[in-house]
Amino acid sequence: MEDEGQRVKYLKDVEGLSYRQIATKLNISRRRIAKLYSGDHGIKVSTRGKHLDEYRSLIYHWFSEHPGIKAKQVFQRLKERGIKTSHRTVSKYTLDLRRKKPKTYSELEFLPGEEGQVDWFFVSHPKLGKLCGFALVLSFSRYLFSHLFPRHAFEFFIEGHLMAFNALGGLPRALRFDNLRTVVLKRQPLTYNPAFLEFARFFGFEIRLCNPAAGNEKGRVERAIRSLRDGFFNVSTHIDSIKALNSALHEWVDTKNKTIHRGTLKLPSEQIKLEKLKAQPTSPWINCSVHPPKRPTKTALVIFDNNRYSVPDSSGDRLLSIRSYPLKIEIYDLNGNLMATHLRCFDRNKTILNPNHKSLKGLSEAAKQQRIQTVIKNMDPVMETFLGINQEIGEGRYQSCYRIFKVLQFHSKGSVLSAIREAVKRRNCRMKFVLSLLEPQSVIIEEPVSPQKEELLSIDYTPRSLEEYENDR
Repeated sequence: MEDEGQRVKYLKDVEGLSYRQIATKLNISRRRIAKLYSGDHGIKVSTRGKHLDEYRSLIYHWFSEHPGIKAKQVFQRLKERGIKTSHRTVSKYTLDLRRKKPKTYSELEFLPGEEGQVDWFFVSHPKLGKLCGFALVLSFSRYLFSHLFPRHAFEFFIEGHLMAFNALGGLPRALRFDNLRTVVLKRQPLTYNPAFLEFARFFGFEIRLCNPAAGNEKGRVERAIRSLRDGFFNVSTHIDSIKALNSALHEWVDTKNKTIHRGTLKLPSEQIKLEKLKAQPTSPWINCSVHPPKRPTKTALVIFDNNRYSVPDSSGDRLLSIRSYPLKIEIYDLNGNLMATHLRCFDRNKTILNPNHKSLKGLSEAAKQQRIQTVIKNMDPVMETFLGINQEIGEGRYQSCYRIFKVLQFHSKGSVLSAIREAVKRRNCRMKFVLSLLEPQSVIIEEPVSPQKEELLSIDYTPRSLEEYENDR
């Protein structure tokens, strides 16, 4: 209001404008212009509630004893003492007393290697969808580690810790968490996630939990995540693969660790050298989650994580147990026999087939060809590229799919795909070249060779006695 009055005085006294010109310029009435110029801002000082001033010390005493007391309760107490007032007047009079006071926090100090702060965060990427981020900050040096995962399942949370421990060259003596369900199931009574408790026992770090609604207790990692959102993810929307995104993220974090921290005014990359981190155990942690047994479908598929994975037809309707790793899944029967292994799929509603799981008995020739081509084509996106080039150079699409199908009986899916990628890279997509990249036993896939005159294979001859060779000496 004061700024508006000063503006009017400037236009009137300095620029010499009339009230009408000022009113047009500022889009307010001439009467209002006149009041502002004369110093009358139209603000009335209310005297309402002044009669409560004589009871102010009493009201202050009530608020000192009960900081959360309400205006209605103050009004009731005054009314009981015969003081004539209204609830509206009391409400306005005690507004400042009822207003929440801003909280102040003491800065936390940490010894080298004492504590690290961990948290999940979620990112909506325009090309990759919803991603889950893991962040760990060493409380003393402010050294940051971060990585993105396609899911927020338990095994990815553990994988984030393992990657961080390897990157840091050890681990702090305690890790602080918010109330993550992967860490704590409930607070009253305090119940930890048994799987994570076993993980903490294996590595020997203390679990420290923040108090409910006390995010300031892990402010270091919260601030780091905010920097990631404001600094990195705003300029990484063009990246179209999670591998490339993580590579760029690690590069950005490395640069940040080599930049002076605004809180410590030191380089985290230098301060981490002062951290007295614990060494990791000599034996590795097997990062695997075991899921409750389930039966396969009638088409010999096991549903896991919104996708369908094939198992051998011989599995029948037996209960099968799934063990999930960050990059693969293994399917066992209840006797502990491995039934199937698949690379983990992070899409939705996909069917992942192993061609050796499906029997071709009882199918027509056309159905066999269709199934084999579908299975081979869906093994990996590079397979479609290979088959396209293979067909262009004159080899039959079905024949090539069939030969790959037979090769998979002797070689792993990974080794076959590696040979296919090499063939595409060299632009030599002939099956003969692919087979040459694999083990020598691949030659059994070739058609058997026989002479035109098969009687030559059954030649009779009379063996000579060894004594004749002795006499020749």
